[in-house]
Amino acid sequence: MIFYVFLDGVGIKDYDPKINPFSRFAKGFLAPVGGISKNDLDLPISATSIHYLKTDAHMGVPGLPQSATGQTALWTGIPGPKVLGRHVSGFPTITLRKIIAKYSMIKVLNENGYESDFLNCFSPPYLKHVEEKPKLVSASTLVQLASGRPLKNFEDLRKEQGLYMDITHEIMGTLGIDMLKSGDPLLEKRDPYLLGSQCFQKFSHYKLGLYEYFLTDKVGHAMDWEKAEKVIHNLELFFKGLLSAMDPTKDLLIVSSDHGNMEDLSQKNHTENPAATILYGKDADRFAENIHSLADIVPEIYKTFGLEEALYNTHTNEFLMETN
Repeated sequence: MIFYVFLDGVGIKDYDPKINPFSRFAKGFLAPVGGISKNDLDLPISATSIHYLKTDAHMGVPGLPQSATGQTALWTGIPGPKVLGRHVSGFPTITLRKIIAKYSMIKVLNENGYESDFLNCFSPPYLKHVEEKPKLVSASTLVQLASGRPLKNFEDLRKEQGLYMDITHEIMGTLGIDMLKSGDPLLEKRDPYLLGSQCFQKFSHYKLGLYEYFLTDKVGHAMDWEKAEKVIHNLELFFKGLLSAMDPTKDLLIVSSDHGNMEDLSQKNHTENPAATILYGKDADRFAENIHSLADIVPEIYKTFGLEEALYNTHTNEFLMETN
């Protein structure tokens, strides 16, 4: 199985605990993102086999990398900034939506017989928003909808068939979701290590599972050191659990980001630092050798499943001819 974790707004920057919370707080899986050596990390495996890549988020286009174009590249293999000639934040444009509708990684894999899914479970208010305002939704939502598979809901979460966006469920109590009454099991705090250790078993029927964690980007924009420490703590426990349970001869862990942000809390904007890509497990060496930009991850995934014939679709000029 490929377990693909997306961390929004995480770049790789040199060690600097004055501005980089990964330098100050990370002690395990995410410590090298903060410029800390792989030696003596708090991990259940040897860190020498983990690849930490500085990944180009610009893709030939100057300016601050942004979410809509970067995430399109991450999940279709088509460099969104190069297609548009600019970086786009927020929700995907008409052209980006066309790209995702046709070239969604989840769509392509499922159409070729490799069951894949978006693992995030959403609240009723968000699912209602998707129905009422389909043009104002995230790239990850569009990647799932393009596949014909439904977005997961709170019933899926109750059945442990997906994950919540903050891993631990702590945020649920602050959202004011009407359907959740006091004592609802969904409000119980989850152990991020335990959840991580269960993921490869729970989702083993998938060839690829995608999970999105966007609190990193929110913390970066808020320049919030206290929340940064908590986010890093929870994420490192989650990854520690993942590493403890996966079989690196059969499974692959991919961690990617769309642009820099949280690695520099001295300012609230995205950064031009390389985006973080982290790889461990089966075929990680091949992925590491061939990934240079955000658009390189999907082609490597297709190679894993013998879908090289699908790669021609990621040729930017061909797509431009189709959409213009």
